Amino acid sequence: MLDEASRVRLAEMGIDVYLPRAQPAASAPPASTALPQATSSESAPRAADSAAAASIVLLAGPVSTRARSLPGDVVRALKFARVAAVEADAGDEAALASAAGLVLFGDALARTVGAVLPAQRQREIGWVVTGELAVLARDAQGKRALWSELRRLVRKISSEGASRAMRGAGVIESSVG
Repeated sequence: MLDEASRVRLAEMGIDVYLPRAQPAASAPPASTALPQATSSESAPRAADSAAAASIVLLAGPVSTRARSLPGDVVRALKFARVAAVEADAGDEAALASAAGLVLFGDALARTVGAVLPAQRQREIGWVVTGELAVLARDAQGKRALWSELRRLVRKISSEGASRAMRGAGVIESSVG
């Protein structure tokens, strides 16, 4: 059965959800696809907080037109997995400092970012380093490896976010101390 958040997401995409008649009318989704103001304003801060806490930064560098769609595909896939992703430049230290994970297209970018970030910060975040975009756009096995590593990175970020939330709620005690 769909929860309210899933119904709202489907309504935002323009998909009508039909519920069985036996379900009480109070929990039926609104007839229009427009969201009530209270729902969107209440969920927006929580979504922004989770996006800031679990963002992945993609660094692609200069690319050809043919290979340019791949970073966009990665951003859309991560958005579908409910993980915020942004494309940035290697010199954007603010984006690198707040990232929970990095996706780097090419060894040269990995070296550049490694020189910018302190060693402690490098250990805290998840890294995915792939080949250059121009090569990766034509390499099916390379793309498959990229998607596998993205799934691993999303699982890591999701589990860290869940444990952080549980610690904040007092469910898990911190072992540091």
